[in-house]
Amino acid sequence: MIAAITTIAVFSVVLSGFVSQKKADKKELAAMVLKEAQQTLQTFVSAVPGDANYSPNAGGWWQADSLSPAWALSAGTHDISSLMLADLRTDPAVPCVAGGSCYFVYIVTDADCGFGIGSNACKTVSFDMKYAD
Repeated sequence: MIAAITTIAVFSVVLSGFVSQKKADKKELAAMVLKEAQQTLQTFVSAVPGDANYSPNAGGWWQADSLSPAWALSAGTHDISSLMLADLRTDPAVPCVAGGSCYFVYIVTDADCGFGIGSNACKTVSFDMKYAD
């Protein structure tokens, strides 16, 4: 009886360690995807108004954004769920989309900080991500 209880306790500790490690791995992977998205958005802050890849004046938009084929830093919600790796999806065969079981979006808010609004506005960017445990 004591051996059975000891075996169950050890088995529980070992299994919880595997589950905890798997969740930690997914959390780290999600953090890496988020960091990559932040770095990509930083490239859209450009001092070259005519650069079509990054500039609001030339319509530069992020290919990963499926909701808004507009400038990557235009105000509103931008769906970049296509960046979610299979390990973060509820079902690896099903792509993530905004409002689905897994998603990755960012929201841009304009603020007038003395330079006007629109493409001249100061931008606040927040990210929202949901992924499978």
